[in-house]
Amino acid sequence: MSFEEMVVALVGSIGAFALVGFLAAKTFGLIKTWINRNKSGVPEEEFNRLARAFMEHKKDTQRRIQNLEAIISDDEDRKTSDHEEAPTQIEAPKESIEFDDADEVTEDSKSSNNNNLRNMLRE
Repeated sequence: MSFEEMVVALVGSIGAFALVGFLAAKTFGLIKTWINRNKSGVPEEEFNRLARAFMEHKKDTQRRIQNLEAIISDDEDRKTSDHEEAPTQIEAPKESIEFDDADEVTEDSKSSNNNNLRNMLRE
C-alpha cells in the first residue's frame, strides 16, 4: 500500500468512527428521553403557584399603567386649560431711551458719546 492510499484509509476510518459515535449518542439520547417521558419538568402545584403569581403581576402592572396614563392626561388637561385661560399680553418696554438735542458738540463729547454708545451696545 502506498502512502496516499494509507492516508485516505486512515481519514475514512476516522470519519466512520465519528459518524458511528454521533449516531450512537443520538440513539441513546432518544432512549433516555423515552424513559423520562412520564416525568414532567414542573410539578402541578408549582405550576399553579407560578401562574397565580404571574396573573397578580400582570394585574398590578396594568393598574400602574392606568394610573400613569391618568396622571399624564391630567397634566395635559392642565397645560391646555392654562394656555386657553391666560391671554397673551405684550409687555411695554421697561426703559425708554432719551436723546439730548445739543447743537454744539465738541470732540471730547463726541468721544465720550462714542464710548457711551459702545457700552450700551455691550450691555
